[in-house]
Amino acid sequence: MSRTELADAVNTALAQLYPDRDLTAQCVDHRWVGKLERGEHRWPSDERRAALRLVLGAARDTDLGLYSPRRTSALASADHDREAPDTPSLTDETAEPLAQPHGVTSGDVRRRAVVALGVMAALAGAEQRLPDFTNGRARKIGVGDVAPLEHSVRHLYSLDYQIGGGSLWQAAAVKVRDGYSMLEQGSYSPPTESRLLKATARLEMCTGWLALDAGEHVVARTRFTEALILARQTQDREVETAALTYLAGQANSLNRPREALRFASSAAQVPTINQHPRLAAIPWLRLAVASSLTGDARGSETAITNARRIVDRDSEKPAAEWCSFLSHTEIDGLHGTCELTLGRPARAEKLLDAAVRGYSDGYARNRALYRVRLAHARLLQGEPEGAAEAANAALDDMVGEVASSRVSTEMTKAAHLFAAHQGIAKVDSFLDRHRKT
Repeated sequence: MSRTELADAVNTALAQLYPDRDLTAQCVDHRWVGKLERGEHRWPSDERRAALRLVLGAARDTDLGLYSPRRTSALASADHDREAPDTPSLTDETAEPLAQPHGVTSGDVRRRAVVALGVMAALAGAEQRLPDFTNGRARKIGVGDVAPLEHSVRHLYSLDYQIGGGSLWQAAAVKVRDGYSMLEQGSYSPPTESRLLKATARLEMCTGWLALDAGEHVVARTRFTEALILARQTQDREVETAALTYLAGQANSLNRPREALRFASSAAQVPTINQHPRLAAIPWLRLAVASSLTGDARGSETAITNARRIVDRDSEKPAAEWCSFLSHTEIDGLHGTCELTLGRPARAEKLLDAAVRGYSDGYARNRALYRVRLAHARLLQGEPEGAAEAANAALDDMVGEVASSRVSTEMTKAAHLFAAHQGIAKVDSFLDRHRKT
């Protein structure tokens, strides 16, 4: 369920709750849902709050992270004194503290997580609660309890490609806690234990990726490491490889290319890597980016070539959810990024333009990222008007459904570069729009 679908559900609930009233002015859209997540709507109207409670299955406004303005001061004080964030948890006794950005209250985290869970309402078993462990007896866990966790991973990745991790990572962390609660407090057979461990490892890895996209690097590193530990416990080579490539990707994003090279090399050496379609291409892509950051143009080009060869080989085979994005379109985008880093903006522009054209709305986050980089490449070639067009197109994605710290950070950097070209109509229009976004 996208933000648009969630907005539609709220509007339907309004009609059901107030059949005799004209509530056209109360209807919402996907932009309103995005603003709710970001805290721009902290206290919606009575009608909208009632509709949200109905759609998200909440008994009270506080369950949604919504608080009356008159309670703000008291809430902030309570948040300061509380040891752990007040995030939605199915078993509070086993909930682990969740890292929060500085200045973000537990109400903010609850609101974003609950709304994100609303976006995830199409997940199989999303309405189900964790098996009840409160009576002190171990609850029997079967395959039917593990399957919703597995489906959550697939759906979270598909949402990530569309809207980014900014609105999803806290919700994903809630699903991880479900897995750990079942592992620690449930009763299960050895085959079910193995499957539950693998599902939890995949959720850890997915949560780490979403946190990375949201700019939460400490959370991401912890999640990737936990995924790696779980993968090695259950000898899940696929997750082990993927976790190492994610660690390499994070190192690249933090401008630590030598660390990235080590992680990527370790991933490439995991046994059975070639048994999983397209997975073997990802270490090469991490190596390509790391090589470009160290100025090794030949090494970067060789790595890109190897990645393309693997994608060609595996293009007709079904891939795991974390590899489904991997196509020649994505490789074009990463290749263009490497060329931009190496100081070749003309080559970068062609590749980035191809990537942008190749992505549909289902990959809006990736498309927005490469549009920003395309704008950068055009600026470096003295084409401010074309750059402004690309940047404005990226804003179209961002004000729609994309919530990604990576995209926002690169957009802010690009806006600083545009400042040197003020006075050009398209540039001024973009800068004005960016300031208001």
